[in-house]
Amino acid sequence: MKTRILVALVGVPALFALLLLAPAWATLLLTCAMTGVAAYEMIHTACPKTPLAAYVLTILAAVLQMGARFTGTEVFAVGAVSSVTMIRLAFVMLLFLMAVLTHGKASGVLHFQELCVCALSGIVLPAFYGCIFLLRQAEPFGKVYVLAPFFIAFVGDSFSMFAGMLFGGPKMAPRVSPKKTWAGGIGGPVGSALGMLLLGLLASKLASYPPNYGLLALLGVLANLFGQLGDLSMSVIKREVGIKDYSRLFLEHGGMLDRFDSTLFIAPVVWLFVTGGLL
Repeated sequence: MKTRILVALVGVPALFALLLLAPAWATLLLTCAMTGVAAYEMIHTACPKTPLAAYVLTILAAVLQMGARFTGTEVFAVGAVSSVTMIRLAFVMLLFLMAVLTHGKASGVLHFQELCVCALSGIVLPAFYGCIFLLRQAEPFGKVYVLAPFFIAFVGDSFSMFAGMLFGGPKMAPRVSPKKTWAGGIGGPVGSALGMLLLGLLASKLASYPPNYGLLALLGVLANLFGQLGDLSMSVIKREVGIKDYSRLFLEHGGMLDRFDSTLFIAPVVWLFVTGGLL
């Protein structure tokens, strides 16, 4: 427990300092690192016998997509087809080529299940985590928007835990997450809504942000529901392979996909609100 508290006390302020005080490219590097680590954890957990070459290709493709999209680089663009799309096409083609070339060999075979996990890790993860950098770049309040997924996740998780401990009751998905209760499932959206109201209040005082508290609360509730789906989705994979954590990257907090599983699903929802002009 002491280790968990220490990691949180050091990690959360460091994360917020990087998002707010460092240049935007630092957030790009952060999201690249998050994506690369998450891709490795996903493959290593779901298909640990995946050939090393597929690991490298997947992580490289994920990072290249982030860099191509978020730095505005279109050197690989062909007409209306963006660099990101080109990278994804090349990535999937190379995965299938690897599967064809290794089929029937004694070792280093890329099976179809492993190919699918690599495709998910190399395309979906950068697309979802990449929304964090897009939020940081959104003008004129990118520094406010980029905090939203973390306020929603962290405050919502805390309220969910306390509500579950206080009220107990029936389990939400006992075979997937034995400790998650319906009381916690209700407490999470309430906490996330309050977290967004707090963010709006702080931003209005410190960044001249004009908050619409009704929409901020609505975002907190909706995004938390998607975050709970993300939490349960990542737990399903762990249950299928019989492990507790994806890694020990954050010590007792687990790995990237343990600590930032809900954020993975929350960030795109926040981005939709921002691009839709609702925030």
